[in-house]
Amino acid sequence: MRRRHYLIASSGLMASAIGSFGAIADTNRGVSSIQAETEPLRFEGSGASVTDEFELESGVTVAEAVHDGESNFIVDLVPTDNGREELLINVIGTYDGASGILAAQGPYLLDIDADGNWEIDLRQPRATDADAETLPVELEDETSTWNGPFLFDGLGQARGTHDGAGNFIVEILPQEGRFSELVFNEIGVFVGETTFDLEGIGYVTVDADGPWSITME
Repeated sequence: MRRRHYLIASSGLMASAIGSFGAIADTNRGVSSIQAETEPLRFEGSGASVTDEFELESGVTVAEAVHDGESNFIVDLVPTDNGREELLINVIGTYDGASGILAAQGPYLLDIDADGNWEIDLRQPRATDADAETLPVELEDETSTWNGPFLFDGLGQARGTHDGAGNFIVEILPQEGRFSELVFNEIGVFVGETTFDLEGIGYVTVDADGPWSITME
């Protein structure tokens, strides 16, 4: 069953958001494996806006977004039951990327600060061990994005490079678990190695402003 949500823009315009929560097969960009996930909630509009309330399940939650403005593009995930607010995106100017968090189950809305047209998809990917890709994996891109599902088996090593001036933050979001695993947290040009420790299925999120690469094994 599909449910339609409506987004109320500060200018008085109304933009639609369409989504439902049912199992589908989808291929995540950059990853060849098939994963079962809830159908994304889609929001679109222009300028500063606040969405109507919607429901999220607990677990990995990814925001894929585009913005064609010249000033702030800030997206906050706001719980309507007095939970903790989460900053999803905070950039200036045009944007085409993604971010991810571990969300608690409950009702939410999006609070968007923007000066241009924007679109946001909220996804909650879910997978089985058979769906997930095993290590080693090599990832590369030129913007903030997410990849997965991957099957982790405890202690591992990561090598990363970043050729940008801003943040280079890499995290693994576990499908089962309350806390993310921070892999890299750097600023500017970077080349280096580190370790990580995670058991089970996880998704890799990358916050970057230039070309980057990651090898995990």
